Amino acid sequence: MRITEVALEDIKSYEDRTVVPIEGGVTAILGENGAGKSTVQEAIGFALFDSLPFNNKEFVREGASSGTVEVTFEQDTQNGTDRYKVVRSVGRSKYGVHRYDPDADEWIDQDIDSKTQLVDWLCARFDVEDGDELSSLWSSSIGVPQTRFLSDFSQTPRNRKATFDALLNLDAYEESWEALKDVPDAIESRQQDLRRDIDTLTGEVQGLPDERAEAESLANDVEEIEAGIELKTGELSEKEEEYEELEAVEEEIDRVDQEVESLEGDIDSTESNLETAKKELAAAEEAQEKCEENREGYRRYKEARERQDELEDQETERDALIEDRDEQEDTIQAIEFEVEQLEEDLEELEAARETLEAREEEKERYEELEDRIESLKDRKDDVDALEEEIEQLAEEIESKESEIEAKEETIAEIEDEWEATTDPEALSEEINDREASRKQLESERERLEEQLDRLRDTDVDAPCPTCDRPLDEDHRSKTIEQREARIEEIEAEREELANELDALRERRDTARGVKQRVDKLPVHREKIESLEGEIEDLRAEKEESEAELADLEEELADLPDLETERDDLEEGYDEYQTAEFRVKEHADVPDELEAKRADLEEEQSALAEIEDELEQFEGLDEELEDVKETLEETESAHQTYIKHEQQASQAEERLERVEDLESELADLEADLEETEVELEETKASFDEERFETLESDIEELKEELAGDRRSLEHKEESLEEVRDTIEELEEKLEERQEKLQQVKELKADQQFADWVRENVREAGPKMREIITDRIGSRANELFRSIRGASAETLEWTSDYEIVVHDADVRKSFSTLSGGEKMAAALAVRLAILEQLASVGIAFLDEPTANLDRQKKRNLVTQLKQLDSFEQLTVISHDQTFDSMTDYTITIEKDRQISEVSVN
Repeated sequence: MRITEVALEDIKSYEDRTVVPIEGGVTAILGENGAGKSTVQEAIGFALFDSLPFNNKEFVREGASSGTVEVTFEQDTQNGTDRYKVVRSVGRSKYGVHRYDPDADEWIDQDIDSKTQLVDWLCARFDVEDGDELSSLWSSSIGVPQTRFLSDFSQTPRNRKATFDALLNLDAYEESWEALKDVPDAIESRQQDLRRDIDTLTGEVQGLPDERAEAESLANDVEEIEAGIELKTGELSEKEEEYEELEAVEEEIDRVDQEVESLEGDIDSTESNLETAKKELAAAEEAQEKCEENREGYRRYKEARERQDELEDQETERDALIEDRDEQEDTIQAIEFEVEQLEEDLEELEAARETLEAREEEKERYEELEDRIESLKDRKDDVDALEEEIEQLAEEIESKESEIEAKEETIAEIEDEWEATTDPEALSEEINDREASRKQLESERERLEEQLDRLRDTDVDAPCPTCDRPLDEDHRSKTIEQREARIEEIEAEREELANELDALRERRDTARGVKQRVDKLPVHREKIESLEGEIEDLRAEKEESEAELADLEEELADLPDLETERDDLEEGYDEYQTAEFRVKEHADVPDELEAKRADLEEEQSALAEIEDELEQFEGLDEELEDVKETLEETESAHQTYIKHEQQASQAEERLERVEDLESELADLEADLEETEVELEETKASFDEERFETLESDIEELKEELAGDRRSLEHKEESLEEVRDTIEELEEKLEERQEKLQQVKELKADQQFADWVRENVREAGPKMREIITDRIGSRANELFRSIRGASAETLEWTSDYEIVVHDADVRKSFSTLSGGEKMAAALAVRLAILEQLASVGIAFLDEPTANLDRQKKRNLVTQLKQLDSFEQLTVISHDQTFDSMTDYTITIEKDRQISEVSVN
C-alpha cells in the first residue's frame, strides 16, 4: 500500500483545501511546533483507520462548522494496482470511496455513504477483523501518537502485557482459553441429561416381553375368527342364490298381475275416449255449417279493416306535416325578431364609432396624465426611504470613523509599549546564557562531588586524585574543605541564577505577548485602509442618494396641477371607454344581421314546401268515415265466423280419431286374454313355503357374520394397539442404545476439551517468548546501528521490558537517558512494524528527541534499509532531516493558517 496524497479543508489550522503529496521511501514532514505537521498524520488515521486521539469537534478549524479529509492511496492486487480516494468529513455525515478508472480517466463512486459501510470496506482492504482492530492497528503500530511513543514501554509489566499482547495478537490465546472455559461443563451437563434419559427409557422398555406375548395371542384369535367367517360366508352365498331364483319368480308373478290390471285400465280409458271423440266430431260438423252462412260478411269486414289501416297511416303523416308547419311558422317569427334587434345594434355601433373618433385625443391625454400621476404617487414612498437611507449612511460613516480612531489609538499604544519592551529574542539569548552558566556550575559541582568521593575513599600515602601529590590527612582535609566550600558557593550562585531565570522568563513571556500584538500591527493598518475605503464608498453613495432625493421632490411639486387637468378630462374619457366597449360588443353585428336575413329566407322557403305537401291529403277524413260504417255493418258476421272457424277446421281430424280409437280398443281386449293365461301358469311354478324358510335362514347367517366381524374388528384393533406399543418400546430401546453411545463419545470429548484448553493457555507465553526474542534480535541490530556504540546491546524481555546492556551493566528502560530511551523505543517500534508490515507504511512523530546529529543520520540510514515498508514518514521540527531523507515536506503557519511546500 502507498499513500499518494492527503487533502485537508477546514481541519485544525488548514483553511482552504490544502494538498499534501507523499512519495515513497523515507519522507520528512518538517515545521515548527504547532505548524500543523501532526495534523497530516491524524488526518490519515481518521480517514483510513477510524482513529482520532481527541474529540471530533477539536479536529474542525475554529470558526468552521465542518471539515473534510481526502486520502488517496494505491494498493497492489493480483490484477495490477488499484487507486482509491477515501473522503470523510467531521462535523457532518459525509463519507465516500472512489476508484480511479485509468481507461476512462475518471473516478468511479463505490456507493459508500455511511460510517459503517466505510469501516467495513477499510477492514476488507487492510485484512482486519473489525473496526476496533482497524483503529488499534493505527494507534498502536502504524501511527503511534508522540505521547505514547515512549510511555508504552514505561508502564507496569501488567499494562505492558495488555498493550503489546493486543498489538501482536497474542491475547488471542488467553481469549481462547476463556472462551473454552464453559465447554467441559457443558459436556458434563449434557452427559447428566443423557443419563437421566437412559434411566427413564430403561423403566419404560421393561414391559416389552409381555406386550409381545399379548400380540401373539391376539393374532391366533384373529385367525380362528377369520376361518369361521369364511365358512359361514360360503353357506350364506348358496342360500342367497336359491332365494334370488324364487324371488325372481315372485317378481314375474307381480309383473304379469300388474300388466293384467294395466290392460283392463287401458280398455276402460279407450272406451271413454271413444265416446268423447264422437261428441267432438258432431260439434265440428255443426261449426262448419255456421261458417258457411257468415262467409260473405267476414270477407267484407276484412277488406274494410285493411283499408282503414292504410287511411290511418295517411292521417298520421298529414298530422306530422301540420305540426312541422306550425313549428316552422314559430321559427320564422323568432328570426324576424332577431333581425329587428340586430338592426338596432347596428345603429348603436355606428354611433359609438363616431364617439371614438371625436374623443381620441382627450383619451390619450387622460391616460398620459394618469400614468404620470401614479408614478409620482408611487415615488412618494421613495422619499421616506431615501431620507432613511441617507441617515443610515451618515451613521455608518460616523461609526467607521470612530472605529478608525480606535484602531489608530490601539496602534499608538502597541508602538509605545514595544518601544518600552526588550526584544524577546534578546531575552531568550540572555536566558540561554544563564542556563549555560547553571549547567557549567552543575558540571563543576558534579566534578567536585566526584573528587570528594574519591578523596574520601583514597588511602593515605596514595597519589592525590586531584593533583597526584602524595596524600596525607592534612592535605586531604584541606582539599575536602576547599571543595565543599566551592560547592556551597556553586549552590548559592545556582540559586541566584534560578531567580534571575524566573524573572527573565517572565519578562520574555510579557515581551512575547507584546511582540504578538506588534506582529498584528499590519493587520490593524490594513483594517484602517479598508475602513477608509469603505467610508469613501459610503460618502459617494450618500451624495448620490441626496441628489436623487432633490430630483424627486422637484417632480412631486407638479402633482396638484396634473391631477386638476386629469379631472377635467375624466367625462370625455368615460364616454370614450363606453363607446369602445360598444364597438367591441357589436363588432360582429353586420355579419350576424346578414346571416340572419339569409336564415329567414331559407325558413320561409321550407314553409312553402310543407304547404304543398299538405294539399295531397284533401278528402282523407270523409273516406275514413265511409270505412267505419262498413265495419259496423259486418261486425256480427265477422265475429260469428271467427268464433267457429277453428272448430270447423278440425272435423276431418276428429273423424280419424274416432276410427283409431275403435281399432285400439279391439287390440287391447285381445292382449288382456293372453296375459291372464300367462299369469295362471307362473303362479303354478312358485314354492312360497321354501321362499319364506330361505329368507329366515339368510337373516340368521347375516347376524352371526356381523357378530363375528365385530369381534374380528375388536381383536384387530387390540392387536394393532399392542403392535404400536411394541414398535414404540423398540424405538425407545434403540434410543436408549444411542444415548449410551453418546455418553461414551461425550466422555472422550470432555477429556479432549480439557487437554485443548490447557495447551492453548500454555502456548501463549511460549509464543510471547518466541516473538519477543525475534523482534528483540532485530531491535538490537537497529539500536546498535542508531547508537553507533558496539558495546551496547538491547534486549526485549518476554514481559515486554526494554533492557540495555552496557558492558556488564544492565540498565532498565526507566534508568536510561533521554537519548537512550528514544533510540531503544525507536528500535523496538521499527522491529514491530517490520513484523506487522502487511500494510507497508509507518509514521514516526518526533522520533529524534534527545538524539544528536550523528544518531539522527544513523536512524535515517536504518529507515532507508527497511525493505518491508514502501513508505516511512518522519514528522519532526528538526530541520536537519531536510538533507537526510528522500523527500521533504515543509509546513509553515502564517496568520494561524498552515501552508505546505514540497522540496
